[in-house]
Amino acid sequence: MNRNEKEAAIASYKALFDGIDSVVIADTSGVSVNTINEVRSKFRAEGITFRVIKNTLAKKALAGTVLEPVCATFHGPVAVALKADDPITPARIAVDFAKTNPTFVVKGGFAAGAVLDAAGVDSLSKMRNRNEARAALLSVFKASETKFAALIKARAEKIEKAEA
Repeated sequence: MNRNEKEAAIASYKALFDGIDSVVIADTSGVSVNTINEVRSKFRAEGITFRVIKNTLAKKALAGTVLEPVCATFHGPVAVALKADDPITPARIAVDFAKTNPTFVVKGGFAAGAVLDAAGVDSLSKMRNRNEARAALLSVFKASETKFAALIKARAEKIEKAEA
């Protein structure tokens, strides 16, 4: 790779990581091309970017950014999964895929300003994403309304029985 190609690759990585505040990192050594394509299609279905990266060039691209601390995990063949404003879905897909494909290993990640190890990414994958959290909150609000309406209806029926 000549100097111009390296500069273009660094610019490409800067564009890839621009506006991203979380990333999941996987070790792809020993992973077949078919397996990489399979996991890539799972990520793509959810609107997640998945790329195998060149470590040295990615480190240069991330220098001085919020994601710079994650560069310490860039050793060996590495792939990154990232989606703006959603750290949970990439973690969930990567962890689920790693369970069924032992050659695909989740190395770590970065979310909420902290570097995560594999266990941290696993914990992140078990959290609710933004839409799931909103749905749970709305169900709490709806449950209170339903309980309140049922309570009023029961009181009204009790009063009607007492009057009759």
